[in-house]
Amino acid sequence: MAESAVNTVLGSLGNLAVQETKFLCGVTLEVGFLKEELMRLQAYLKDADNKWRSGNARVSVLVSQIRSAAYEAQNVIEAADHMEKRKRLKNGFMGAISRYARLPSDLVTLHKLGSEIQHVRRKLREILVGAEFSTLIPDEGGVAHDEFLHDFENSDVMVGFEDEKEEIVDKLVDNENMLSAISIVAMGGAGKTTLAKNVYTSSRVKQHFDVVAWVTVSQTFKSINLLKDILKQVAGNTYDSVDQMQEHEVRKKIHEYLLHKRYLVVLDDVWDADTWDQLNRTVKAFPDTANGSRLLLTTRKEDVAYHVEMPTHVHTLRLLEKEKSWDLFRSKALPSYRMPAMCDMDEFEELGRKLASKCDGLPLALAVLGGYLSKNMNTQAWSDVLLGWPSTKNVDMMRDILARSYKDLPNSHLKSCFLYLAAFPEDCIIDVSVLIALWIAEGFIPHVPKHKQEETARKYVAELAQRSLVHVTSRNMAHAWIEEIRVHDILRDWCIEEARQDGFLDVIDKTSGHVSYNLFAYSVFLYSSITETAKEANSLAPLFGFKGPNLKAPPILRSLIVFQIPQISFPILRFLRVLHIEDSRIRDFSSAIGGCIHLRCLRLINCEDVTIPSSIGKLLYLQTIDMTGTNSVVPKSMWDIPSLRHVYLSGWFSPPRVVQPNELRTLSLDLSGWVSPPRGIDANARNLRMVTFLGQLTQLTTLSFATRASMPADMMNVLANMPLLVDVELRQLSPVYKLPDSHHFSQCLRSFDLTIDAITQDPMPVLEKLPCLVVLKLCGYRGLTMSCSAQGFPRLQMLQLYDFSDIKVWKIEIGSMPKLSQLTLCKFRMGILPTGFLHLPRLNHLELQDMPLISVGGNYTLEKLQQNGCEVFPQSLLALPHVLY
Repeated sequence: MAESAVNTVLGSLGNLAVQETKFLCGVTLEVGFLKEELMRLQAYLKDADNKWRSGNARVSVLVSQIRSAAYEAQNVIEAADHMEKRKRLKNGFMGAISRYARLPSDLVTLHKLGSEIQHVRRKLREILVGAEFSTLIPDEGGVAHDEFLHDFENSDVMVGFEDEKEEIVDKLVDNENMLSAISIVAMGGAGKTTLAKNVYTSSRVKQHFDVVAWVTVSQTFKSINLLKDILKQVAGNTYDSVDQMQEHEVRKKIHEYLLHKRYLVVLDDVWDADTWDQLNRTVKAFPDTANGSRLLLTTRKEDVAYHVEMPTHVHTLRLLEKEKSWDLFRSKALPSYRMPAMCDMDEFEELGRKLASKCDGLPLALAVLGGYLSKNMNTQAWSDVLLGWPSTKNVDMMRDILARSYKDLPNSHLKSCFLYLAAFPEDCIIDVSVLIALWIAEGFIPHVPKHKQEETARKYVAELAQRSLVHVTSRNMAHAWIEEIRVHDILRDWCIEEARQDGFLDVIDKTSGHVSYNLFAYSVFLYSSITETAKEANSLAPLFGFKGPNLKAPPILRSLIVFQIPQISFPILRFLRVLHIEDSRIRDFSSAIGGCIHLRCLRLINCEDVTIPSSIGKLLYLQTIDMTGTNSVVPKSMWDIPSLRHVYLSGWFSPPRVVQPNELRTLSLDLSGWVSPPRGIDANARNLRMVTFLGQLTQLTTLSFATRASMPADMMNVLANMPLLVDVELRQLSPVYKLPDSHHFSQCLRSFDLTIDAITQDPMPVLEKLPCLVVLKLCGYRGLTMSCSAQGFPRLQMLQLYDFSDIKVWKIEIGSMPKLSQLTLCKFRMGILPTGFLHLPRLNHLELQDMPLISVGGNYTLEKLQQNGCEVFPQSLLALPHVLY
């Protein structure tokens, strides 16, 4: 990850105030020289990875030295930049006095910074000499371990995929005449090739197709060799001298031979989206003869699956269920011929089931582990593997397979992002927005012209999902992006081991028994169990690197992420960029945080004893502050931070009177825990200040405001000053007669969640004019009638209406809500559903909650919707569902 470190530093140099001032001209010149030397080393790092992985000790030392020097350079440069930014914030007469008062100390600091930069430059020059001496030339080919893949993937034994095999065979032999494709998509080692092989050799497939061919593509292939192999398989000895043919000749011969045949061609292990294009370049090799011919391919990447130019059915391979996992493991570890001679079968089964569950349904892991244990048929060996999971030596084979996917990632930025997933606990559902904030704070997301960093980061998440390196657990309907992901445990374990070996990060996990501590790691992640008792909490100190009540942290630490450590004393960490702590009591925070001038991301979730000091205003690089579930009053100095982009606050909030123009894009205020303001606070005056405060935030794209006590309905008027708003949540507002006209709302609005004590006039004529609205949640309408006109809500896909207790008539004209697919109604007093529901062409999910007057029988609209294939859930529920939007 030295390449990533250098890229991060070089990427940050273009945005520094230090380059724009004559006062720091000497430092600026040194920074320019430093940049040139880093760029020279960057060329060597392109080739260093293969040498490092092959065990070249000298290269390993150089890579570590380069990363260390790059980070040291960034720290020194940012210290100078921070000084310049601090001076620029001191405006006016008093600011000038302050600047001149600090001039002597600033000159001393500048001299010190210049000396430190020169020191780093000398270090880089020494490293450069060592790099040139080592001649970092990439190893030829690398270690792919295709032999092992062949042993597993081409095994004739198939356990757990019987139903999927029949489903794919049915698709291959159906009555559709057009040439079409079936793509099997899954992560490496999930059994794609095993399943395809069993489909390929099934009797139904053999009887159905006139000719069949199977070729393995892999990462490095030559289309001419694949085509020649296919021609030999389909035509046999029909053509002489196939090996001497040119590529266009081979394509032509394949086309001629298949023109009057019903054929099946299997492309196994396809990595690149243009593979199909390469096979059909200039001359189309595979004709569509309208006779039911098929293409079957396996791939780790979803975009590859869809790239073939024909109708395609994508079959995403599911991981094995618990019992099928055990069946596969048992078939490998406990062959049937051995079982009659085993006297302690019950103990083997108990251990075996626990080991199988560790593999989380991944066939490759089950097969690898089972094969290894079949050679060690004693319960002690099995127990040792269970206790030492995943450190058994035969996991090397699994590691090699995962390494192939990792090595194939297109750049060092994405590789760093992938390894960073080790930051999250096992089986954790990862909020993608949180992950992206961490990636950006770490410097993993490059600045791409005309693209926001958040956009690039979401593309990275999509790329990892397409490669089956993460599992998507939910998607955001309003934006059609990935909302939450999960990392398979085996992939996570591999990320941890890879990152530790590289010095990229260290994970200290009490639940897994790993308690070592790398004092040279740049990122440290601490995990424990939230169920720790007070006595157990005290025992965590020696296990997690605490010294007494204090955290013993590496002095070079850039990231500290802590989950569920009952108590932590926050140390002074000068170079910290990311601080993420969940479910912990934090001591000494206010005295140490002001010195973390490099901090980009501060997330304290569900923490206690946290006081945010006024010195937080010194953190001029801070981009994200998230205090969700943590009650702490933030000082007014926080709002003066020029780089602040995302703020999430909980508990009591006292709005500042004036906010300096900044980069703030997200504001989330959850005040629902407070029924009334603290004693001595005038609620009306505070509400007025809140409206004034929000009215100054004109660059927001996301606004979430929740309170238990009703805020004045004038709150909605501030939305007129926020033309960039995309996502809005307002709960709870006092009664209002009608909503403002549609032009008062952002025309970019995609998601709107509004809870009002009572709305008197029909809100639909206003909201249906918002051109981009995709998700609408509305609560509190008290009118008797409601109308949705033709052409209204052109992009709406999800509609949730709650507490419309007085409505009697809902008119929906033909053409309204043409894209609506999900509709939820709660606490409606209507006895019959509107017939207008039948005019909604895409409605496939209707949920009814607490609607006692609606019955399943005798309701024409309800019965007709069910006949049309719409899923209807007529339920009476006390709690509203949690919906991601």
